[in-house]
Amino acid sequence: MGAGENALFEIFSTIYAAGDGALLVMDEIELGLHAEAQKRFIESLKEICLEMHTQIICTTHSREIFDCLPNDARFFVENVNGKTRVTQGISSDFAFTKMGGKAGLELDVYVEDEVAKAILAAALPSSVRARITITVIGSATALARQLAALYVRGETKPVLAIFDGDQRSKETDNLEHAKKMAEKISADFPQWFKNHICYLPGETWPEAWLLQEATKVLAHLSLGIGCEPEELAEIIEYGLQAGKHNEFFEMAKHLGLEQGQCLQYFTSAAMASEELTPIAEKISATLLLNG
Repeated sequence: MGAGENALFEIFSTIYAAGDGALLVMDEIELGLHAEAQKRFIESLKEICLEMHTQIICTTHSREIFDCLPNDARFFVENVNGKTRVTQGISSDFAFTKMGGKAGLELDVYVEDEVAKAILAAALPSSVRARITITVIGSATALARQLAALYVRGETKPVLAIFDGDQRSKETDNLEHAKKMAEKISADFPQWFKNHICYLPGETWPEAWLLQEATKVLAHLSLGIGCEPEELAEIIEYGLQAGKHNEFFEMAKHLGLEQGQCLQYFTSAAMASEELTPIAEKISATLLLNG
């Protein structure tokens, strides 16, 4: 057997030998396995861990491994001014950008998820998009933590964290979480935090806002997608009933589209919304201020 196969044999045999309820700690769990084998390995590992009530703590530098893990199983560990910081629920996009030391452009923009990223891309002209890096972080809490880490480091590169619309009412909570993570802060921190945040439109999560906007341009949107307005209205209702963050998955099935294609149609339909103007102005102002 190859090195990767030997490693898998040892891992699985160790789990069974350890018995029910064991804890295994492993370094570089992906070593010796190609990308597709890594995915199959993690899926099998999940099943065996469930069967044996086994918990595994592992390190990895593999995006394939990271993508196979649920958000609450992902932890990014870094050193900030001599202290260890742990961020839970981080997106693979953000984690591997940080690990690779990928250089951003003039402005780093952080968002919660891919839907937020799609809305932001639709809201901005190409001349602005070409000057910024939009990175998916993973959650509102992760956004607050990242801002805290940047404050502690004293980094001077401009950054803007854009929270989902339903986080407006939770700004105080996110600020307090950032304070707790930063530990030692000066009196200017609340204002610094406020200067570095913005919100997506509406008072709800981004998928719900997009569907609200879609109902305003139903005839135009249905023409682009290739169905009758009445049919699209019914499909939007199916999406709303699917639950938070599952809307586009459900609608894509009814429309015969990939989820990403479905999202693109709806974000394009929302481009003309005046509610997107404050975000575009905030980003443009930040670029101008630091230009």
